[in-house]
Amino acid sequence: MVKRSMVTKNICIITTVDITLKQFVIPSAREMQKNGFAVTFVSSMSKEFVGEFSNEFTLINIPFERGAKPLGMLKGIIQLYKLFRKNKYDLIQYATPNAAFYASIAGKLAGVCNRLYCQWGIRYVGFDGFARKLFRRIEKITCSLSTQIRPASYKNMKFAISEGLYQQSKASVVGAGGAVGIDLGVFDILEKEEYRKEIFERHPELKDKTVFGFVGRLARDKGVNELIRAFLKYYSEDSNSALVIVGPKEDNGELEAELVKQCEACQDILFTGFSNEVKKYISAFTIHVHPSYREGFSLVIQQAMSMGVPVITTDIPGPSEVIVDGVSGMLVPAKNSKALYLAMKNLSLDKEKQKLFAENGLERVKMLFTQERMSQLIVEDRQQICEL
Repeated sequence: MVKRSMVTKNICIITTVDITLKQFVIPSAREMQKNGFAVTFVSSMSKEFVGEFSNEFTLINIPFERGAKPLGMLKGIIQLYKLFRKNKYDLIQYATPNAAFYASIAGKLAGVCNRLYCQWGIRYVGFDGFARKLFRRIEKITCSLSTQIRPASYKNMKFAISEGLYQQSKASVVGAGGAVGIDLGVFDILEKEEYRKEIFERHPELKDKTVFGFVGRLARDKGVNELIRAFLKYYSEDSNSALVIVGPKEDNGELEAELVKQCEACQDILFTGFSNEVKKYISAFTIHVHPSYREGFSLVIQQAMSMGVPVITTDIPGPSEVIVDGVSGMLVPAKNSKALYLAMKNLSLDKEKQKLFAENGLERVKMLFTQERMSQLIVEDRQQICEL
C-alpha cells in the first residue's frame, strides 16, 4: 500500500468488551500503526488482553456496564468525555451498542472533530415492543452524533437509511462489506482434512454422517430454535445425520424448553459450548447452517466458506451479501423452520451443489474478504477521514 504520510495521527478505538477488539479490530489497527496512526484501545479489558497487547497499543481499561442502566450509561459517558478532553484525538472510532452510544455523546461534548461509528449490526432489529423502541432511539442518537458511519454491509446501510437513522451522505461501506476479513493462514483449507480427522477422533459418533453445523451464540435471534426444529424433522427421516452446535449458551432461556428436552433425548445433537477450535469444528461440517434473524455481515459464514464448507443462511442484510444465492450458498427466509428443513434436505442430497458452493465460496473469500485486503481498505478509509 502506498503510504500518504507518516505524520502521526491519534486514533482512539472504543468497544464495550475486549473480545470485539481481538476478533474484529486488531489486524486493521496493526496496519494503521504502520501507516501514520498511533492507536489507543478503550474497552472493558481482561488481564489476558492487557498482557497480550500492551506492548503493541496504548490500552485504557474502562469497565463499561452492559445493558440499559442509566447510572452505568452516565458513568461511561463521563469517563470517555474526560479521556477525549485530555488526549485530543484526531479520530475516535467506536462499535458495539453501549460503547458507541457513550462515545458518540462524549465525543460530541468534548469537541472531537472526527467521530466514526462502525455500525456492525443494528441491535433493535431483534427486539419487539418497548425494547425495540428504546434501542432504536439509542441507535438514532448514536448515528446523529457521529460524523461518519461505516455500516457492515450495503443492505444494512439501505435499511438504516430507510429507517431514518442517517442520511446517505454520512455513510459508506468499506470494500464489499464486513469488518475484518479472513486470515487464510489461520483458516487454511489445506489443513481441512487433518482438522476433520481430529474432530472425528474426538467425536467418533460424527464420522460418516451428514453433519450440520452452527457456530455462534445460542440465542433466539441467531435462529437456533428454528435450526433445532428443522434438524429434528430431518433426523426423523435420516438418522444417519448429526447437528453440532458450537458456542456459549445464554443464561436467559433463549432456547425453547421443549426443544431442549428433545435435544437431550437425541444422541446425535452435540453442544460443544464455547470453543477456541472453530476452524476445526467447521472443517467437520458437511453443511454450515446460519439461520440468524439479524446480522452485521457474518464473519463465521466467511470462515465456513474459507474452509470449503457449503452454507445455508437467511435472506437478511449481511449474510445475503456474503454469499451469492445458488452460486456460493443457499438463502432461506428468517424465522422459518420449514423452509430451513427443506433447504437442509435438498442440499444434503445434492452432492454436486455442495461441491459447487464450496468451491465458489472459497473463491469469493479470496477475491473479496481476505484480512489483508480489508485491513488495507480500512487504513485508506481512515486516512481519508483524517486527510493524512
